[in-house]
Amino acid sequence: MFSKVGTVAIFSMSVALLHPDTSRSQSKFLSAVNFSEFRYDSTLTCVELYTALSPAKLAFHSAEKVDTTTALVASAKLIYQFTNVATDSAFTFSDEIPISISDTSSISGSSKLVTITRLLFRPGRYSGAIYAEFGDSTTVLDSANLRLEVRNFPGSMLTLSDIELCSEISNETSDKDVYGKNTLHVVPNPKAIYGLGMPVLSSYAEVYGLAKRADSTEYAITWNVIDTYGRIVKSRSSHGLGTSTSLVELGSMNISDLASGKYAVELLVADSVSRGSAFSSQYFFVYNPYVKQPPTPAGTNVDVISSPFFTMGGEELDDLFHAASYLASPQQSSFYQKLETLDAKRAFMAQFWNEQNRKEGFGGFNSWAEFDKRFTYVNQKYKTAFRAGWLTDRGRVYIDYGQPDDIDRHPSTAGSKPYEIWSYNGIENGVVFIFADLTGFNNYALIHSTKQGEVDDPDWQRYVQTDQ
Repeated sequence: MFSKVGTVAIFSMSVALLHPDTSRSQSKFLSAVNFSEFRYDSTLTCVELYTALSPAKLAFHSAEKVDTTTALVASAKLIYQFTNVATDSAFTFSDEIPISISDTSSISGSSKLVTITRLLFRPGRYSGAIYAEFGDSTTVLDSANLRLEVRNFPGSMLTLSDIELCSEISNETSDKDVYGKNTLHVVPNPKAIYGLGMPVLSSYAEVYGLAKRADSTEYAITWNVIDTYGRIVKSRSSHGLGTSTSLVELGSMNISDLASGKYAVELLVADSVSRGSAFSSQYFFVYNPYVKQPPTPAGTNVDVISSPFFTMGGEELDDLFHAASYLASPQQSSFYQKLETLDAKRAFMAQFWNEQNRKEGFGGFNSWAEFDKRFTYVNQKYKTAFRAGWLTDRGRVYIDYGQPDDIDRHPSTAGSKPYEIWSYNGIENGVVFIFADLTGFNNYALIHSTKQGEVDDPDWQRYVQTDQ
């Protein structure tokens, strides 16, 4: 199921120490855990696991080197345990981390030692845990849990890796460089904190599946930084020509003028040959205590980048709003139709569902959690060769009214076309919806219902009768 690609060995403290830690997690040995996914081949995905360790928690002792000089050494062990949620198969892997320094004067509670472990996964859902132990004992220093949604990277379409947030990217690398990747020296920043002490947001990503025209590729790159209200506060765009269908894309933005808070960096790639596009985003945090907070935009009271709509495109947002139009007022529907920008649509949807959730409560009948569950279900259950599931009559009724209390299915017979009777006992003292497959292509149309405002045809049986 998994195989090891490569792991961290010995670290130089001058390379591994990050900027001072401004969070409240200084007492933890595992001060941060993060990961990024990259394409390995069409069936396997390389997952890079990043940990920020606090070396001040280790017990250093003297050790004599070959040249008779004295060094201080310590060691730790990282144990990774993963379970495939679907198959329940488990995997355990451990990484030994020996550390050697000349003195402890540079180690404080805010120093961080960054490690990388690279493993291959098949696409799927995994639950995992990381345990940190002293290198010479089984005493557990710290632990952290994480969940992986490992995705596939097919070579036949334009896709992007995750965005790896970095503390340093340079061209100085070697075969022994544990941070070496694609001829670059790439040091990850697992804590994802920038600002005071680290004013430049450095990002690394890989682009796969660019199309070729006459042995050349052409593409457009856009990097954006988005604030918590969905506004673009930093942006950089460029165009490129190449000969390879894949490339490495580096982002660099000075964020020293941004106020403290949560942000997102997003990468958009447009393929000029295939007209395709791909999108990836990653959250990060800014700590700039001397920068004044900007005023809150009028009429905004939701966090857009933490909402599920932040990573959605315009077409997906349109589909979701149209599927939920039964909840919207005429004014809201009219307002949404006038929105022109993607940021405006994301902000509207975040606000719309925030208000709906307040009315319904988490998991309520018309809350976002319940709607999203129904929308996903009908797109899997009721899709046809010509329509998405939410555009079918059965899909629309399921989304609007939820799961029926009973479904009476009537298969095709010599004298009748197939049809279904859905019963809802809790609506208007009991209502039914009758769907029939009139064309034979599994596209069941609503032909009668006793629900007010729906199709009403008591003589519906004439539609399902066939000539014998």
